[in-house]
Amino acid sequence: MRPCTILVMLLIAGVAPARSSAPADSVTLGLADAIAIALDESFQARTLAMDLAAAGHDVDAARGRFRTRADLDLVLPELEERVQGVTVPGELPRYDTYGHQEFSAQLSVTQPLPTDGEVSLRAHGYHREDTVYDSVLDAETDQSTFFNSYEVALSQPLLQPNGLKLGLERAEIAHRLARRAYARGQLDLTYEVTAAFFALYRAQQELVIARDMLARQRHTHDLAQRKLDAGLIPEVEALQMEVDLAERQNALLAAESDLALAQDRFRLTVGLPLSVPVTAVSDLEPEFFAVDTDLALRHALAHRTELADQDDAIRRAEIIITETDARDDLRGELTAFYNLTGVSDPLLSDPTLDLLLESSWEDLRRRPGNRGVRFSLSIPIWDAGVNGAEVASARVALDRRELEQRNLQRRIVREVKAALASLEGATRRIEVLQRSLTVAERSFDISEQRFEAGDITSQDLAGDRERLVQARRSLLEAIVSYRLAAADLRRQTLYDFAVGRSLVEGQS
Repeated sequence: MRPCTILVMLLIAGVAPARSSAPADSVTLGLADAIAIALDESFQARTLAMDLAAAGHDVDAARGRFRTRADLDLVLPELEERVQGVTVPGELPRYDTYGHQEFSAQLSVTQPLPTDGEVSLRAHGYHREDTVYDSVLDAETDQSTFFNSYEVALSQPLLQPNGLKLGLERAEIAHRLARRAYARGQLDLTYEVTAAFFALYRAQQELVIARDMLARQRHTHDLAQRKLDAGLIPEVEALQMEVDLAERQNALLAAESDLALAQDRFRLTVGLPLSVPVTAVSDLEPEFFAVDTDLALRHALAHRTELADQDDAIRRAEIIITETDARDDLRGELTAFYNLTGVSDPLLSDPTLDLLLESSWEDLRRRPGNRGVRFSLSIPIWDAGVNGAEVASARVALDRRELEQRNLQRRIVREVKAALASLEGATRRIEVLQRSLTVAERSFDISEQRFEAGDITSQDLAGDRERLVQARRSLLEAIVSYRLAAADLRRQTLYDFAVGRSLVEGQS
């Protein structure tokens, strides 16, 4: 299992039951199931994995530039025959036909040097046949040649930044950024799935509430109708019950519509087909835990990946300054080569391929080697201040990165404190709303009994019913807010206070 996946599974451990049984054409998920599916199937998870893989390939490519490279170039064959005009001073032009046929091969082996230079070995050979048709003499002459050459060459830039090492460092920085973005993206995706999951669960519970309220209203409506038939209440109260029943039916339709929308949002977030029916199952009873504020802040500032990202961003800005400044500095280059070349004797009487090859080797052993060395300097004199302005711009970008790093620390502190405040606020709301719901349920039961006894009107009963509905919804919203606040606190601090464990232990 990937390390980042382990981190995320630590984040979600214990928050939902295992997948329950369901009909074959539907999906019933707990939160852990939904997150596991999203980490494999969602669009966001796939793009994160692709970005990480691409960055890894870029590092492999940058490291590969330090290794030996071999290239083989073949010409099999090159044929050409064309008429060319020949001008002889004092004579009219004449037109002869020139042709050639060539088979050639060149093998190059290049070894990059840690100093950003390279050493190359090259072997080149070709067999060529040239023909000339003399239009005046109506005669054709030909010549066969075999050429072979072997060379060792050195190329070394001087007084310049090592582009090979800087390229590798830049690729490694990009890979670290992608790896941290992958881990951070999984945590963000976990939170998004958690939010979508509880939005779906809340919509399901809203539908349950709407159905329960409709059932209660039907019971009250039937009771009012019997009391109207018995002459115990005025007709206006019975009509009001009709209106209230219609409102409850409308509320049920709205809850069904909201549930369908929540299902679509959830399926899209998780990566499920939009046509698959889905149900969220969860134990919504909150599990309260103590939070150490100082530990939360310290752990976030020590382990939030955004801070490491800023360090790498600062280093990239420093590389840009180095490369930009070098464009206006003294530059040098040292090149050298040594070459052995052999050419077959053009006067061979019977120029078979074996004889041509032997002749070229004899010529190579006899002929002095070719050699050369070159040291060049490029001295910038005047560029109207262009490079100075570019370096100044790069330094401003570096200063901005350093400023962003300092501001990021303050932003992390603010985000952690906001998560702590949300968790504390949700905890207090749950405690208050649980008592409020108990009172509202008891009050509505008493009101139903009093209405049945004729002690209160339908309006009084409707008011108590609305208070009960609001109490149930408020408590549901508070519990969902608590769950989301707990998940957000884990995401912001990378610490699970419910079990007292860091989410980055053992992570690189």
